[in-house]
Parts: sequence; C-alpha cells; structure tokens
Amino acid sequence: MSILLCPNCRTRLEQQGNRFCCRNGHSFDLASSGYLHLLPSSRMHAKIPGDNKQMVRARREFLSKGYYQPVSDALNAAVLEYCKKNVPLQMVDAGCGEGYYTNRLAQACADAGQEFSMVGIDISKFAVDAAAKSAARLPEIAPKVQYAVASVFELPVKDHSCHVVTNLFAPVCIEEYRRVLKRGGILVFAVTSTRHLWQLKERIYDEPYENEKFDHVYEGFEMVGKQKVSATISLPCQEDIDHLFTMTPYYYKSSVETTARLHALGTLDTEIDVDIITYRAK
Repeated sequence: MSILLCPNCRTRLEQQGNRFCCRNGHSFDLASSGYLHLLPSSRMHAKIPGDNKQMVRARREFLSKGYYQPVSDALNAAVLEYCKKNVPLQMVDAGCGEGYYTNRLAQACADAGQEFSMVGIDISKFAVDAAAKSAARLPEIAPKVQYAVASVFELPVKDHSCHVVTNLFAPVCIEEYRRVLKRGGILVFAVTSTRHLWQLKERIYDEPYENEKFDHVYEGFEMVGKQKVSATISLPCQEDIDHLFTMTPYYYKSSVETTARLHALGTLDTEIDVDIITYRAK
C-alpha cells in the first residue's frame, strides 16, 4: 500500500501502471527514470528549485568515489540497530539529494535480510532524477525504492506511516517528521561537527572557525544514540577537490580570489567530522 499523498488534495496515491492516481482524479506520471513530480507549481519558490545540474553532478561524482562512505555506513548501522527486527520497515529519506545515502541504506537493508520500502524526497528534480537512475541499476532494491520531487517542509506522505525518517545534511522540518513517523519510529540525522572539512576551510578563510555544535532537543522525541564519524580523506586530484568545494555552502560565499586559490591546490587532505544522531518518536 502506498504511503504517498496527492499534493493537491492530500488523499492517498495508488499506482496504476506508469502513473499514480488519487480518488479525486489527480494523476502523476512516472518520469522515464522512474520518479514522480509531486511539487505543484504554485508551491515552487523558484523556477527550478533546489540544487542545479552542476551541484548534483559534483556531489554524485565525489560521493561515488567513497570519500563519505564511513558516514553512510554509520547511518546504515544506526537504522538497523534501533529498528525492531522482523518488522517490514517503511522509510523516508527527507532531502535525499542524488540518492547516494538512500540507495546504500536500501542496499544495506536488503543485504541484512530486512524487509523494507523506501521513499526518497528532494526538491531538486535534477537530484531526484539522478537518484532514480542510480536505484534502477540495483536490481535488489529497485522495486522497493520510489523517488519523488517534493518539499521536506510538506512531505507528500501519510500521517504516522513511517518507521524511519533520515535526514543527511538537508533542511530540517521536525513538525513534518513528527507527523509522518509512527510512535516509536526513529529519526536519524547526519550533521556536520566542529572540525568538518577543516583543512578545506583553511584554504578558503584567512581565519577559519570551527562549526558551532550543540545537541538539539526536539519536542516529541528522545535522543537514543549518537556516533561520531571522524576520518581524514585524501583527495589526489584537482577534480575531486573542485567537486567537494562545489558541494559545500562555501562555494557560494567565497571570493573570486579564494576560489582561484582553491582551484590550484592539486591535492588535499582534510578531515571529515560528522555526528550521526538518532531520536525515537514518543
């Protein structure tokens, strides 16, 4: 049974061949790559919302080389640890991007023999298109993963229908996560910690500063787990450095001179410092 809702009337969508339809006659065709577009034009705050093609390509190329795999592995372990065993999981990745973490979590569940269904949601059609294409190349998970263009601030998902919501470096809407999670369901965040990409920041800023870090307390949730992922990654070529830079907020905040200096580095060793934080819905 689908957990997706019609963005127009908020009634349940059911799949009928290559389209999803609601009881009020609204229908949404699957794109050729397999994703749904569930973001009405009236709620688009830009002509093309979210990450553009350049950002999606940079992130896809960078992540495909495994630099952030420790983050993905820690996320997968947290989900499998804190979920009830032998219960088919309904999961939502809110802000799924190009699908790297989403598809690896789905694959980890499949490898562990865990029954699941996954919905990945992002406001960027370019990201969702890339995610759907990546999932289609993984036969063990392809039938169980559905991607949709939508806002994380208005998830097209039924109330209290999910066992797991994940959010990795994406905008946060606690009210929506509380709405869609079942009681006892888990919410897993990946958030940057104080020293994340420190050596990259040293190349950008004259006086680099550590990220502000504090643990959030969310109404209706209790924190049940926290794991730090720390490592040094070695980027052996300028292309990988440029892709990492393009993934970050620094890309849009740096001067022409700073950007030129970064583009001439050639190689870079930098820390990754990420916290995986798990909450349970009360």
